[in-house]
Amino acid sequence: MPSPHRHDGPPPLPPVGAQALYDDGMWADAVLRCTTAGTGPAATLTARPLRDRPGALLRGSCDLDTRPILRAALGVVTRIPGPVVHLDLSAVAFLDTAAVAALVQANATVTGQGRRLLLHHPPYSLRKLVEMFPDECAALEVAA
Repeated sequence: MPSPHRHDGPPPLPPVGAQALYDDGMWADAVLRCTTAGTGPAATLTARPLRDRPGALLRGSCDLDTRPILRAALGVVTRIPGPVVHLDLSAVAFLDTAAVAALVQANATVTGQGRRLLLHHPPYSLRKLVEMFPDECAALEVAA
């Protein structure tokens, strides 16, 4: 009998350089990690499940180098069950405009399911982009 926590068909393959480790029991136990190869410091983004509420903790930088893993992480986050899904950004150093657009899209997906995506501890870069693009970011909900 297939697991009720997986969608029909095989999960999409993670991008090159990324690992997706899924607990067979729950989507919420996903750990996503991406490291870019190169001679300089590696850009890393990880997403880990929150232990105290439904959601995930992002850690690292969300930019061109980590964009594929951010999309994969938000894909997992939008599948976490519950009326409110929490996304803790306290360990995110930077979000570029495409990352904020991905957050807006993830929010639209969750809202379309009749649920809420609640952002915690947004980094300065997200707050500045919300100031610059208030209409585009109006749907994002940040915890007080």
